[in-house]
Amino acid sequence: MPPMRPLEQYDISPTTGFLPSKPPLRRLSDPYFEPWEEMMEDFNGLLLAGKLREKVHEMPQLDSSRLNTVEEYRRAFLILCMVSHSYVWGKHEITSERLPANLAVPWTDVAEHLGLCPVVCHAAVVLWNYRLLDRNGPIDLSNMAALATYSGSLDESWFYLITTAIESSGAPCLSNITSAIENIENGNYDGLLTNLATIESALASMNDDLARMSEKCDPYVFYWKIRPYLAGWENMAEAGLPLGLIYEGVHDVWNAETDEYADMSHLDEAERLLQQYRRYAGGSAAQSSLIAALDVAFGVEHHRTGQKPSFIKIDATLPNDRYTKLPAMKPADELKSGTTSPLTPPQFKRTNKNTFLIAMRKYMPRPHREFLEDLEEAANIRPFILQLQQQHEVQEEGLSEQERRIIEVYNNCIHQLKLFRDKHVQIVSLYIVSQARKGPNIAHGGFAIAKKTEETKAQAPHQTERKESSVHNDLYPQTRLETSPVISKDSTTAKVTQMFPQLGLAKKIDPNSKVVRGTGGTNVMPFLKQSRDETQDMKINIDGTNPNQSAAETKQSWSDWILRR
Repeated sequence: MPPMRPLEQYDISPTTGFLPSKPPLRRLSDPYFEPWEEMMEDFNGLLLAGKLREKVHEMPQLDSSRLNTVEEYRRAFLILCMVSHSYVWGKHEITSERLPANLAVPWTDVAEHLGLCPVVCHAAVVLWNYRLLDRNGPIDLSNMAALATYSGSLDESWFYLITTAIESSGAPCLSNITSAIENIENGNYDGLLTNLATIESALASMNDDLARMSEKCDPYVFYWKIRPYLAGWENMAEAGLPLGLIYEGVHDVWNAETDEYADMSHLDEAERLLQQYRRYAGGSAAQSSLIAALDVAFGVEHHRTGQKPSFIKIDATLPNDRYTKLPAMKPADELKSGTTSPLTPPQFKRTNKNTFLIAMRKYMPRPHREFLEDLEEAANIRPFILQLQQQHEVQEEGLSEQERRIIEVYNNCIHQLKLFRDKHVQIVSLYIVSQARKGPNIAHGGFAIAKKTEETKAQAPHQTERKESSVHNDLYPQTRLETSPVISKDSTTAKVTQMFPQLGLAKKIDPNSKVVRGTGGTNVMPFLKQSRDETQDMKINIDGTNPNQSAAETKQSWSDWILRR
């Protein structure tokens, strides 16, 4: 079994976990980057006044290679996430299909340096987006403020800070996970019990933090005022971005490592246009390395949504969406490889077999992703627990009190993780699904500007909302609004989709037609509920039938678990 490297080599602090060991930079000190910092000073005002895009066009294209430290790169990434997403989605503006080069090029370079995709993610708004009110105080909700928000609202700050507090509360889990692995190898049961008890306590604190979400974050404000800006450009045809976003200037960059753009001379105009598009998912709780690490450590098996681990059967009623099948990040790749291979990322070696969860690792910082990959190889907690269970069944003397206690505390950890997912399901139901069904309080939700037709105006508001709520993408408000932006008739996207009908989009995005709203986003609840149930299924019972296990399910031995991995 390969040894784990010290946590610090994965950019993990034994004290703060995945959060930086020192609070994120509040400002880039080099005067060269003053245009970025000046933009952030007036950021919310420019967005509200509808002048942000104009200001961006006046901004020079800066060379990100002048950033020196990882802390500076993180600050730059946060700035570029805030400005770029605001540029694309706007405020009472039509969605932009293009990101100008003065944002796209440095953002892509900074993302590459950090091992991320150039799109807003958990790391940007949670790990690198807080400041301490008392610099010597704790990283908790009583001592934090957000560095940047899209809406300028306290609700948005609270939403990010709740998650930051969860990361802080869960920090002790990481050192205790690696210590538990060593204690199992060395037969140190006392140390293992201490590790598991510490993790259980940390998980309970994480649950306490999550339960406070509703204290200062209003569900309506979150869904209609905040959530739109956290959206990426994957599966966003309904919002006017069927092929994703054009990163201007990026297609001309030659990557010496991959040789990706070294030769474009053989491409015709249409293929060159298509090469500019990128499709990335937006921010998601699934991008938290902390929750992923807990799953790996405790052997929680996640399968493709709708797939049962015992019977390997796909639920045919579930659509092929971002939870069961992901589109390629570059639309051009679909022409090279068809529609199958680029859509399904390769499986990891261990417990995670869920397509969406695997893909979300690309949105984690590179060192954190490497930690998860090494942990997949080294994790031995669940095999050890299953071995104790089998030992109890085959040996007359059974288990010692200490071994029973180890299984009990392991189950307690699983229970706390299951409770965390319970609460997450409740929050998603209240903050996303329920708000989408209710519709906005004002006709345009404070987001889009396109005018309704006279025929639409004549309809009863409640009838329109009820009709639309059944077909829109729950995850993204901009696909819920009848005033959502359509694809411009003369846009690059309209031109490219006409050139490449084999992409299967032309029939959906006729520039003269109304916005098409899909149902893929509504599948978020089956995904979350399955993740919760898969967590619950990991409990071990040594005194009788597991009440969570049906009679049709087969008993799992530690050797079966090892072989299936």
